Amino acid sequence: MVPEERNIAADVLKAMAHPIRLGVIEVLASGERTVTELYEELGCSQSMMSQQLKILCQQKLVAIRKDGTQKYCSLRNRDFLKLFDCMHLHLRTFLNFKD
Repeated sequence: MVPEERNIAADVLKAMAHPIRLGVIEVLASGERTVTELYEELGCSQSMMSQQLKILCQQKLVAIRKDGTQKYCSLRNRDFLKLFDCMHLHLRTFLNFKD
């Protein structure tokens, strides 16, 4: 990886480094959700969810589309979910977390 790629990779990882943002990615792994569904499911305020979605969108991890008054969120690229699989394996193997 060249230095520029490392910097970009670090920015993407920083964008995921928040419990709410990790939750958004995990929820969206199973399909599209409205913003309302996300903040209700993850137990945060609408304003908190908006802030977290902005960060995920800036790093092109999440896409938002409008349909009438609703905003629908989805993952832009499912390939990076492999990173989550590796993280879960690490947690279970080395940090003794259970499923």
